[in-house]
Amino acid sequence: MIRTAATLLALTLTFSLFADATEDVRQAEIGFAKAFADRDKAKFFSYVAEDAVFTSALGTLRGKTQVMSRWSRFFDGVVVAPFSWGPERVEVTAGGTIGFSMGPLYDGQGQHGGYYSSIWQKQGDGTWKVILDGPGSPPASLPENGVPFEEGRIATADGVQLYYRKVGGGPITLIVPLDFMVHDAFRQFADVATVISYDLRNRGKSSRAQDVKTWTIARDVEDLETVRAHFKVEKFIPIGFSYLGKVVAMYTAAHPEHVSRVVQLGPAANRLQDEIRQAEEDFGAPAADVKKWDEMRAGGATATQRELCEQMWVVMAYRMVGDPRHASRFDRSFCALENEWPGNFQTTMATLWPTIEQAKLSADELKAITVPVLVIHGTKDRNASYSGGRKWAAALPDARLVTVDGGAHASWLDDPVVVFGAIRHFLRGDWPLGAERVK
Repeated sequence: MIRTAATLLALTLTFSLFADATEDVRQAEIGFAKAFADRDKAKFFSYVAEDAVFTSALGTLRGKTQVMSRWSRFFDGVVVAPFSWGPERVEVTAGGTIGFSMGPLYDGQGQHGGYYSSIWQKQGDGTWKVILDGPGSPPASLPENGVPFEEGRIATADGVQLYYRKVGGGPITLIVPLDFMVHDAFRQFADVATVISYDLRNRGKSSRAQDVKTWTIARDVEDLETVRAHFKVEKFIPIGFSYLGKVVAMYTAAHPEHVSRVVQLGPAANRLQDEIRQAEEDFGAPAADVKKWDEMRAGGATATQRELCEQMWVVMAYRMVGDPRHASRFDRSFCALENEWPGNFQTTMATLWPTIEQAKLSADELKAITVPVLVIHGTKDRNASYSGGRKWAAALPDARLVTVDGGAHASWLDDPVVVFGAIRHFLRGDWPLGAERVK
């Protein structure tokens, strides 16, 4: 018995040390990336080992001196970091002295540009330093590079035509409502998955339903099933942004046999009346832009619906992000679509919104959602409160929360590394690094 207890204790201690070392490497990579983002040149190079080797398409840098000479060009006179990255996957050897880190890279506009990989070594003083660094796999193959792509329309039972785009041919299938807003962001997963995005009825490029009684959240759930059935997908991962986070939960409760995992991105709360709303404040939109929008809405200037849409989102882009500097990443090209013109959009939401407020999953329905659910939510979300996301993660049997610190409703514009890195990790069947079990 004593020998058995000693063995169990040794195994427990070994696992604990391994877990600590993994977290140490993760935090070192985060600190390395943060120093780059903060333009802290000295701190950045403090993470590089004296005998480090950095590889790239341009050649190999051997030793810290060469690394500093080449990488200084990313700091000297460069006010904003030209790219960002973060750890998506971290592994450590059994001895706890060598670590591997990899994850996605994004350019200055938040566009996916590929992956990095690096090897870390524990130093005598307990710190970790990079000894090998280089590119990982390339970015997802996109339509223009020959990846399978199609677009078309799906007829619902009541005659609405739902516009869709399908990209990639991977074994995992993602179905993502709200194509006009999310397609460009989510097509990066086409290297590992089949990504199907579609526009809801009355939105984007889909047709408008003649019967206003069908402008409900319940019908959105039915339309998701129509899309799944059209493609004959037996198992898929629904991804719901904003109030669609509630839609994918409702769908999973109704059709558990077709769902393998769920992603809720900035989800509206299950019970909207329980949301702790963030106090409204100046979200950073330039005063001149706000004034122009107010004048256009008041009719002081003659403007078309498309022009009103453009100006509205010039302002509202700032509300969608936590950092005003990221508002430029918001794509307003959907203002070319009539469904998104203010008059049509407001009419749609005026009818739809009460059904969103009234809909809520019961305790039994929540317990029935037994598949893993990843909730991603920004702490500065002004559209759907962060508290609502935490409550989803606490109420669902097998859920985890990834918090985007300082992120707002379109949290991927604030921190694509955290958001898309977490989703990619989740697609592999694992919980993302840093995911929280909310109690």
